Amino acid sequence: MIKLIATDMDGTFLDHNGAYDKVRLRRILDHLAGKNIRFAVASGRSYLTLERLFADFKKDIIFIAENGGLVVENDQVHFEAAMSSDLYLTILERLNDSPFPAKEVLLSGRKAGYVLETADPDYVTFIKRYYENVVEVPDFTSIDDDIFKITANLSEDHVLEGAAWLTQHIPGVTAVTTGFVSIDIIREDIDKEVGLARLCEDLQILPEDVLAFGDNLNDYRMLQFAGTAIATENAREEIKAIADCVIGSCETGAVQTYIEENV
Repeated sequence: MIKLIATDMDGTFLDHNGAYDKVRLRRILDHLAGKNIRFAVASGRSYLTLERLFADFKKDIIFIAENGGLVVENDQVHFEAAMSSDLYLTILERLNDSPFPAKEVLLSGRKAGYVLETADPDYVTFIKRYYENVVEVPDFTSIDDDIFKITANLSEDHVLEGAAWLTQHIPGVTAVTTGFVSIDIIREDIDKEVGLARLCEDLQILPEDVLAFGDNLNDYRMLQFAGTAIATENAREEIKAIADCVIGSCETGAVQTYIEENV
């Protein structure tokens, strides 16, 4: 019996504009509430950004933000796991040494996303689609905030190799793709599955009672954890391979359709 639904955002629940049908979601949430089913959004995005994106539904949604590093429900923190400053500064140093150099870098914190003052203005404009508050800093050592992850943009040809190299060469971290040119670098003991599992522990929900949707490699372990795993048509092949079924594209609201027809 489904007791919790967890869905990835970009490439899964949201369309290419980062939008969704609010009227339809309201109907779905009311339906789920009537059946005592919880609804969670699981994303690499920051909590502030998810909170803004679902401002009209905040009391009805659980936020698994920062690829599982921060889990919040009605302003109550179920789980959080920030990086130490030593770790994120070491990651930045190794990024510079990587054979797959990052074009742009952002540090995702509780209060803001941080980029260098020298960052490409086009990148800053782009990243503001995903972060509620973007702060430009002279250097990353000056940040006074809890940092949950580092996002780095690589060339599309090398994003998979770059993620693998960083995971292999930086102790204590895992790098996962979140898009065709973007990777998230997180603590090796943190991912969406970890955040989801801690939430299930708090809510006393078994993995077999979880329905999860995803499209990219940062969803992999979350889908493995869930009793029912669904991939979108636009998902990476690795995600489709572990899914119980493949539905339509994120562009057609396929996640919403699946819930309407099957839950």
